[in-house]
Amino acid sequence: MSDAIVRVEALRKCYGDLEVLRSVDLQVEAGEVICIIGPSGSGKSTLLRTINHLEVPTAGEIHVNGMFINDTSLKGKAFDKHLCEVRTNLGMVFQHFHLFPHMSILQNVIEGPVQVLKQNKAEAEEKAMQLLTSVGLADKRDAYPDMLSGGQKQRVAIVRALAMNPSVMLFDEPTSALDPELVGEVLSVMEGLAKEGMTMLIVTHEMEFARKVADRVIFMDGGFIVEQGTPDQVFGNPQHQRTQQFLASIHS
Repeated sequence: MSDAIVRVEALRKCYGDLEVLRSVDLQVEAGEVICIIGPSGSGKSTLLRTINHLEVPTAGEIHVNGMFINDTSLKGKAFDKHLCEVRTNLGMVFQHFHLFPHMSILQNVIEGPVQVLKQNKAEAEEKAMQLLTSVGLADKRDAYPDMLSGGQKQRVAIVRALAMNPSVMLFDEPTSALDPELVGEVLSVMEGLAKEGMTMLIVTHEMEFARKVADRVIFMDGGFIVEQGTPDQVFGNPQHQRTQQFLASIHS
């Protein structure tokens, strides 16, 4: 698996004496969809945030597209420039949408491509409209975030991440802040991305979605990857007692 698009080796993350990630190893192939499940506090979200260097690793290495993200030999502005370059390969969608409230939907989507990628504004707007059309929100281009439902905001957040042409999309429980009736519209967009071959790492509580869309399911607990396999393996025939307990608890 040397051509893995994301490679995590012996990753640790500590907050003082609390070890949240304990020597995690993970490789993600191009086009692979991985769903990460597990109880609250198991390290799922911290793993995603550390891959994107929103959390600084305590130890270990993270490589994306062959680039060593947490390269400690780089200092100051050199590291900031390096991190910005690597992050253009990583789209991230959070539980809460983090849209700019003072900008229209179109402005939210083109901000990154224009300011970070230095794209021509007309080009960025054309791409943005293609993406907004693909998620059914072309008619909201001039609306502002507070005029949208939670599901619509999350679809805009996904479009905003996609507008940067990332190699990998990271989703941190993207439906957990939504009203139940709005969850489906967001999962539908993500399912479409999976079918198009987008590489995705998804932290989710939506087990049926994971079963349907994932190439691989990872179960985390206590900062470890406890078990991983195909959806049929993990959901249908879990090998580890802790996985069995977790799946039994959510189905009871």
